[in-house]
Amino acid sequence: MRSRSSAMGVAILLGGCTLSVHGLQPGLLATPPNSRRATPLALQLSDAPIVLAPIALEAPPGPDPYKLVHDDLAHIKASIKKLLKSKSGETSALSSNGVLTMAAREFMDRKGKSFRPMVVLLIGSATHPDFTTGNLHSKLAVISEMIHTASLIHADVLEDHETDTSQGTLVHQEVTLEVGNKVCILAGDFLLAKAAVELSMLENSAVTEIVAQGLESICEGGMMSYRNTEGEVSVAELTLDDHCAAISRQVAALIANSCQCAAILSGHERDSTVASACRLYGESLGMARELIKEADEIDVALRKCRRNSKKLRSILPPFVRAPILIASESHPEVRSLLHAGRPAKDAAELLERSGAVRATRELASRHAQDAADALMVLPNSATRDALMVLCHKVVTSSPLK
Repeated sequence: MRSRSSAMGVAILLGGCTLSVHGLQPGLLATPPNSRRATPLALQLSDAPIVLAPIALEAPPGPDPYKLVHDDLAHIKASIKKLLKSKSGETSALSSNGVLTMAAREFMDRKGKSFRPMVVLLIGSATHPDFTTGNLHSKLAVISEMIHTASLIHADVLEDHETDTSQGTLVHQEVTLEVGNKVCILAGDFLLAKAAVELSMLENSAVTEIVAQGLESICEGGMMSYRNTEGEVSVAELTLDDHCAAISRQVAALIANSCQCAAILSGHERDSTVASACRLYGESLGMARELIKEADEIDVALRKCRRNSKKLRSILPPFVRAPILIASESHPEVRSLLHAGRPAKDAAELLERSGAVRATRELASRHAQDAADALMVLPNSATRDALMVLCHKVVTSSPLK
């Protein structure tokens, strides 16, 4: 039996789950059920049991994570506008070039654009000897968000057979499919080029390598997602592990790498316990956030379907989501929701009856617990408390600002 230490025991309450955060024990690695670790980690953590409570409980004590770095985020937002308006002579490249205008709009108008910069700044402060951040942390925050936005723009290139441009980017809603796709590709490339320039200015080879690996992971995750639905792996063979592995590469890896780099910029070695803990925090938080997003999408779709008696297909595009895969384990008919054709007659009812949305939230809670556990190696501070609060906000789908 694994021994546990309660010297650093803390309890965080996530949604309907009471999650007990235990202290660290050398030689123990926490691996959540039904999930994979993308890379080996130097940090060894103990498992943390989940005890389901009947109702949602209060958030852990600590400052609001967004408010704690609000001023820094405002400065970063202004810096981004300035960065994208790279002038040539007296003419603004942004105002004179439709591609750059589209890139800026996608970057500035997209919801959730503060999440990654916020996490980078919080980790940077929590790992700095003086609990502060500097210009390098701000640059890293901008870089991580530019890479993420570029990946979203590229992902929103529509297939030739797709005609619903509302599913694409802002530019797709205003121009033709062909023009929209060209602008998407060029705008995404522009953001990546800007991110590369900014990355070189950090003058830190370890950070450059790790951020580049995060970009590589996004590409690998995108290819994995494609193979899972269109390529080598058929929809009939797709498993929850396959899907979680794709999420880990496509979404969580960039957050993980950015958190590790934030600790490096605060003075820690890339393979130190602190930097590894920050990497684990980012990876686990990213997984939790994506799983909660998928659970929320299915939950909202089922509610609409129940209230308006609509067919689930009309309000739920056939994208892969964890609740569908979980439900299909006991109700194979639900897997028909992943096909572009007509789903099984009782697919919506079976999906709701399976309890897969709740199961997905519980899986997300396990990942959030891993993130909370990882924070225990960091020195006690208001910023660390805010990172703990962020775990709660992610799992309970609470607004970040």
